[in-house]
Amino acid sequence: MDKKLDPWALAASLGFTWMIGIVFLGVAAGLGWGEDLIPLISSIYLGFDTSAVGIVLGAIWAFVDGVIAGALLALFYNFFSGKLEK
Repeated sequence: MDKKLDPWALAASLGFTWMIGIVFLGVAAGLGWGEDLIPLISSIYLGFDTSAVGIVLGAIWAFVDGVIAGALLALFYNFFSGKLEK
């Protein structure tokens, strides 16, 4: 059984999922829900706010952040699963 993860597949999946979450947060905050999270997220993702441009900027940052996290997660998993197998 091959336990290896495809780093690019996981990276794209996690990036897309996190991007959708940030877009949802931006839209929800624009409607009055979760407004307290906007300053926190915008301190990490520059330009993120409840405007259309801010949501797009946040989505781009979130996708890039998710891709990096997903690739690292898959690479670490593949590394450690090989080490622990022996």
